[in-house]
Order: sequence, then structure tokens, then C-alpha cells
Amino acid sequence: MSTPFLADILRFFTAFLLLAAVWGKTRGLSAFRDNLTASFGIPARLGKFAAPSLVAAELLLAVAILGPFANAGMLAALGLFCGFTALLTYKFLREGAFRCSCFGETGRNLSGLDLLRNLLVAGAIGAWFALADGPGLAPHTASLAAGLALVLAVLAVEFHDIVSLLRMH
Repeated sequence: MSTPFLADILRFFTAFLLLAAVWGKTRGLSAFRDNLTASFGIPARLGKFAAPSLVAAELLLAVAILGPFANAGMLAALGLFCGFTALLTYKFLREGAFRCSCFGETGRNLSGLDLLRNLLVAGAIGAWFALADGPGLAPHTASLAAGLALVLAVLAVEFHDIVSLLRMH
């Protein structure tokens, strides 16, 4: 597998993961806003602005990554994932079970698998920086990279459930 091809898979993967987070949160924006209050202690008045601001930031990063600002978008996404993971890990170790709604899910608490997923995503973004020096891909090859990245993004979003199902068998 060529280095530019792998780099594009990682770039598309990151953007699609951010878009999945945007999609999940906007489908239940009021539940996400309420979760910020319940799980993270953000005052309800601030939550009215914090929830859509976070969604807008994730959308802006996805657009930057897919557009002409991939370097800046990937760097900001790395900061976002590392920051979220640090906050979630601290809260998880300190308080135990709580709901995150990272991708809009409301029916389960954050797990160690979610934290592992975030670390793997941060690692993938870091790998992109090591691989992204090559020339751009032809459109048909970039489309293939996007397709593979979409599959990986779905697997990442459903990581907790997939690993839980695999453990049962």
C-alpha cells in the first residue's frame, strides 16, 4: 500500500469520524445539551451555547480536513481528540460511570473501549502527519481511499458494541 494512499485513508477517516460525531449530536441536540449539564456539570444556560458550538467546531474541522486546510484541520483534530480523551479519562477514573454522547448515543455509559478508540484515533492522526508528505492522489484512487475510510469510521463509531459482541462469542 502506498504512503499517499494510506495518508488519504487516515485523512478521510478523521473527517468522517468528525462528521459522524456531528450527525449523532445534531440528531439529538437537546439530549446532548442536557448530557453536558448532567454528566459534565455545565450550567444549562451555557449548555445552550456549548452544545451547538462543539458541533460547529467538529463540522468546521471536518470541512478543513476535506478541503484545502488539511494540515491545520488535522492538527486541530489531534488536539481535540487528545483533549477530549484526557478529560474523559480523568472523569472516568475519578467518578466512574457517566454518559459521554460522543456520537450521540444516550443509552450507555462511557467505557474503557471508548477511551481506547479515542487513543487509536489520535494515533491515526499522528500517523497521518508521518505519511502525508506525498503527492495528491488521482480522483479514482482518492475515492477508493474515502470508501475504505468510511468503513473504518463506522467501525470506530461502533467500536464498543463490536468488541462487546466479539467478547460474547
